[in-house]
Amino acid sequence: MKRRAGLGGSMRSVVGFLSQRGLHGDPLLTQDFQRRRLRGCRNLYKKDLLGHFGCVNAIEFSNNGGQWLVSGGDDRRVLLWHMEQAIHSRVKPIQLKGEHHSNIFCLAFNSGNTKVFSGGNDEQVILHDVESSETLDVFAHEDAVYGLSVSPVNDNIFASSSDDGRVLIWDIRESPHGEPFCLANYPSAFHSVMFNPVEPRLLATANSKEGVGLWDIRKPQSSLLRYGGNLSLQSAMSVRFNSNGTQLLALRRRLPPVLYDIHSRLPVFQFDNQGYFNSCTMKSCCFAGDRDQYILSGSDDFNLYMWRIPADPEAGGIGRVVNGAFMVLKGHRSIVNQVRFNPHTYMICSSGVEKIIKIWSPYKQPGCTGDLDGRIEDDSRCLYTHEEYISLVLNSGSGLSHDYANQSVQEDPRMMAFFDSLVRREIEGWSSDSDSDLSESTILQLHAGVSERSGYTDSESSASLPAQAGQHLHRRRQLRLSADQSG
Repeated sequence: MKRRAGLGGSMRSVVGFLSQRGLHGDPLLTQDFQRRRLRGCRNLYKKDLLGHFGCVNAIEFSNNGGQWLVSGGDDRRVLLWHMEQAIHSRVKPIQLKGEHHSNIFCLAFNSGNTKVFSGGNDEQVILHDVESSETLDVFAHEDAVYGLSVSPVNDNIFASSSDDGRVLIWDIRESPHGEPFCLANYPSAFHSVMFNPVEPRLLATANSKEGVGLWDIRKPQSSLLRYGGNLSLQSAMSVRFNSNGTQLLALRRRLPPVLYDIHSRLPVFQFDNQGYFNSCTMKSCCFAGDRDQYILSGSDDFNLYMWRIPADPEAGGIGRVVNGAFMVLKGHRSIVNQVRFNPHTYMICSSGVEKIIKIWSPYKQPGCTGDLDGRIEDDSRCLYTHEEYISLVLNSGSGLSHDYANQSVQEDPRMMAFFDSLVRREIEGWSSDSDSDLSESTILQLHAGVSERSGYTDSESSASLPAQAGQHLHRRRQLRLSADQSG
C-alpha cells in the first residue's frame, strides 16, 4: 500500500493537519493549542469504525504520531487502520494474513511500527510484518496470552503475560521453540504487562490474585514492589506507565482506577464517579493529555470516563479519592472494555462488546456525531430483559458460537443480550447458586465459546448501572477505597 511509509498527499482532515504541524510547525504551540482545546470541552465528537465481525478486545495506536491503529477481537482477525483514511471512510482496514484460532486479547507495535504482535486465547503470539501483512513468526505459549509489551529500547525483545501465571521475556532473533526467560511465575493469571518506557529493566504487571507489581528483569521470580497498601491482594486486570515512567495507572475488579508513584505502594489518587463500575468484563485503562494529566477507563454502564489528575498531591481527602469525572463520554451501546489515547492528535479510540471501534475527538471529523457541549442526546437503549435474554440466547439452541461466516459488521442482539445478562446479574445480586436461568453453570456453558476473559462468574454481587444501583453500594466502595489508602 503506497501510503504506509508516511501520510503524504493532501491533508484534508484535522488529523492530517495536525500531523503536518507536528512535523513542520512549532511543537510547543501545537501542544498548547491541543491542551486548551481539550480542557474547554464537556464532550467530544464521535464516529464509528466498522470492520470487525465480533467483540473488539484489543486496540493500539502506532508509535510516533499514531498514524495507524491496530485492532483485534473475537473474529480472530488483526486489522490495520490508516486513521486519516478511516475517518474519511475511503478505504477498508488491512487484514493481516496471520489469523488466530480463537479470540485475540492483546496487541503491540514495535517502536518503528514495522511489526505488530498479537496474542490471544489460542495460546500463541503471532509476529506480523506491517508492510507485507505476512506472518514472520509464531511463539507458542502454555495457555491464553492476555498481555504484550515491546521493549522501548530493543525491538527484538517483547514480554507476554499469560493465563498460566507466567510473564515471559522473548527475543525474536532466537528460535521460537526455545525456552524464553521467565520473569514471574504465579499460580494465578497475569492479565497485563508493560515495560517502563524510560527504565526498560523495570516491568509492571497486573495479576488476577496478586494485584499490581513492579519487577526488575535482573531479579526474576520476586517482585520489587507490590502495590495497594492493605489491599495489595486484589484482582488486577490492567496496568500502564505514564510516558516518563514515574507513575502507574491500574485497574482492579470492582474498584475504580488507581494511580501509584512507582516507588510507593500506597495510592497517589483513586478515581471514582457515580455510575462507573468495573465488574463484568476485563478492561484496560490509559493516560491521556500531552502531560499525562488525564486518565481514561471504560465502564459496565456503557460509558467511557475521563478524570483529570489533580495538581495538588493532597487533593481527594481521605483515601485520596477524586470524585467526579472530568468528562463522561456516552455513545457505546454495551460495555466499554478498551481505550487508547493518541497524544499527537488528541484522538481517543474505544471498543468492547460491540463490533465497532469508536473514535472520539475534540475536532469535528467527516460523518461524526455529537458536539463539544454535551447538548445532543445520544440514542440510548435499555438492557434486554431476562425474558428477552432467554428467548435470544437460551432458547436458540446454539449458545454463543464463533461462526463469523456471514461476516456481518451489524450489531449482534444475542451477544448484546448475553453481556446485558451479566450486567443484570450484578444489578440484581443474583448469586452463582441461584435457581434462575442465569446460574454460574449456565453462564459458563454459554460463554465457553466467547472466552473466559470476557465475563466474570463468581458469587460476589453488586450493582453497576447508576439508574438501578443502590447508594449503599457506592458507600461500600468508598470504604474499600479508604482501606486501600491505609498502609
